[in-house]
Amino acid sequence: MEIQTMRRYISVNTPTENKQVIRDFIQTVWISHNLAALPRFWTTDCVNHAMPGEQNHGLDALQAYHQEFMQQFAAFSSVHIELLQQIAENDRVVTHTLTHGRHTGLFAGIAPSGKTVSLFTIRIDRIEDGKIVEHWSVADLAGLMQQLGT
Repeated sequence: MEIQTMRRYISVNTPTENKQVIRDFIQTVWISHNLAALPRFWTTDCVNHAMPGEQNHGLDALQAYHQEFMQQFAAFSSVHIELLQQIAENDRVVTHTLTHGRHTGLFAGIAPSGKTVSLFTIRIDRIEDGKIVEHWSVADLAGLMQQLGT
């Protein structure tokens, strides 16, 4: 029992392995749009602090969040996610990405403009036993909206 309690606070993976978990997640879920793979990357009791409100716990909430997010960002085609930098220490991984895409569909009430836009995002993930336990992120949505002309 004591070993399990200690493992909860100490990641058994190396920082390099933890960084790879996030790179694999981005490739599989965000780039390949494979939402069925979420349980491969997230614990069942995960907490997504990027979700608004109180219902940010567990895989069901995470699935709903990703579905909504992907529906909103379906307004962009030719999407490319560039990993700018990644820093890991102990069980935390910080990932800075730049996403490029062409605005070809309705987004936040804005008609398709055909503009190529970019979105910077910084995510922080806590990894336990090779899976994401907690997640925080911030994206420059104000910069995105400015590029779209609002």
